[in-house]
Amino acid sequence: MKTNRLISACLLAAALGIYTRAAADTLTIVIEDIRDASGAVQVQVLAGQAQFEGGGAVAQFLEQAVEGTLTITAEDLPPGEYAIRIMHDVNGNDELDANFVGMPTEPYAFSNNARGMFGPATWEDARFVLEGEVTQVISLVH
Repeated sequence: MKTNRLISACLLAAALGIYTRAAADTLTIVIEDIRDASGAVQVQVLAGQAQFEGGGAVAQFLEQAVEGTLTITAEDLPPGEYAIRIMHDVNGNDELDANFVGMPTEPYAFSNNARGMFGPATWEDARFVLEGEVTQVISLVH
């Protein structure tokens, strides 16, 4: 009798594990208008407003830059609200370089092609819902 309960509990746990895995979603990020193959393209997938404003990322990618288009896939993400932040680090110094007034001198972008006024895009403009398979096509700002 106790063995049957143990087996039932194990089967239930396994079934829930399979359901959780099946519920994971896929995000495809298509980065367009890469004009220079120098350096690397850094991509952060941010889960929620706190990560967007405070740092950290649920997924990060560092890809050699190519002229044209670059496609990145983030798999097994839980459903929810996300934003994407992209930087083309042309000179390889791991920073988004800016001029004397703070305007970026290297290409950058946010999900939904969001752009800020006198600063980066806001969470409200960059956020999107990931449910199932979602593709974000994002053009770099030069």
